[in-house]
Amino acid sequence: MLDATQPGRIKTLADLRNLIAEPPAMMHRRLQRQIDDYCLTVIRSASVCVVGFADRAGVVFVNLRATPVVKAEAERVDLVWPAGVELPPSLARGEAINGSLYFIMPGIGFALRANGRLLAEQVEGSATRLTFRADAFFLHCSRAKVRARFWEARADEVLRSDVAGGATLSEAALAFVARSPYLLILTQDAAGKTELSPRGDPDGFVLALDRSTLLIPERPGNKVACTLTNILVHDAMTVVFLIPGSADVLVVNGRCWLSTEQEMLRPATVQGKTPKLGMVLQVDEFRFQHSPALVEAGLWSKATHLRDSDIPSFSRMLAEHMNGRGLLGKATTLVVDAVVKHDLKHLY
Repeated sequence: MLDATQPGRIKTLADLRNLIAEPPAMMHRRLQRQIDDYCLTVIRSASVCVVGFADRAGVVFVNLRATPVVKAEAERVDLVWPAGVELPPSLARGEAINGSLYFIMPGIGFALRANGRLLAEQVEGSATRLTFRADAFFLHCSRAKVRARFWEARADEVLRSDVAGGATLSEAALAFVARSPYLLILTQDAAGKTELSPRGDPDGFVLALDRSTLLIPERPGNKVACTLTNILVHDAMTVVFLIPGSADVLVVNGRCWLSTEQEMLRPATVQGKTPKLGMVLQVDEFRFQHSPALVEAGLWSKATHLRDSDIPSFSRMLAEHMNGRGLLGKATTLVVDAVVKHDLKHLY
């Protein structure tokens, strides 16, 4: 276990903002309270919806090719709960809980994220419907997937175990971490509202500092820093490790803190750039989770991949989300497009 003094710990929002400046005020306008045409385009084009639940209730992957979204209008999205997958206990008792959605389109880097409340209810027959009511919908850029080469399936041989573990990661868990280029981080704010956010980098970018401690480097992003600000007020975190091409994921629950300790961060250097900060996760428990939806939905099948021309560009969607579809929105598209192209050329 690491030194309990937690070297380089960031304790306040002011300390965090000294490292990551406040985003432009315009960025706050990216949030949508209701589904618009662009949100609907992503939802209809997505092949997988990742559902994250508060209070360490876990993450579930829904194959939208097999069971398309039932309803998507206003602030509501209805999904069919996957057969054979247990509901989180709170939902099984008929309670509403905080949760987040992450819609992945096959072959497309950017995604749609949503935060809100979830409720499960029985419908005709034995099916269960998951009803989501959003506080916010927003588009997420493609940098995590680009850094991870997400659309390139890795070798099929993935070490896994059916045995859940405690605070000490098993050899199989460490091996999975060492091969994973992409992960999803689930955090909560002071009010318990969830955020499901991706991270991606070259294979094995998350460092095992010891068998109970993982370091997740933080790369340049949109500066909104929702995950990081959540950690400052609510240190519980769930991390889901993926390996492209695999139907198995590794789920790790623990307590997280932010660090600027350069000696610790230096091994995470990529292209000569050492991250300014990292998330240090003290492991409480881990488990492997078989999630066939990832493969069955064709995420890594070239035959299912959309072409960029099949949907509006990320720059256009984001610009018109923020400034409408008039002259201002069109002008903003040019600015956003230049920023996006710059960011994709300067990933680190």
